[in-house]
Amino acid sequence: MATKSTKAVTRETSAYVRERGFRPLMATIHGSLLLLRPKGLHSEEALDLGAAWSLAVKQRVARELAEKRAARKARQGK
Repeated sequence: MATKSTKAVTRETSAYVRERGFRPLMATIHGSLLLLRPKGLHSEEALDLGAAWSLAVKQRVARELAEKRAARKARQGK
């Protein structure tokens, strides 16, 4: 059984962003929200985890369709 995210947990990620310099990205999971901010800054962006899941699925499906189209085009072009 997984632990519920009832308390906010913040970690420094390995991702970097260009925001007033080149800064590592801090990620906080609090309930169903993912909060992102550049380290050392107070500006924060919130992302609902359900919305992140939906976006990831849509991107995967679009990528798979593009790969199929490219393969079909390559076969027809021979």
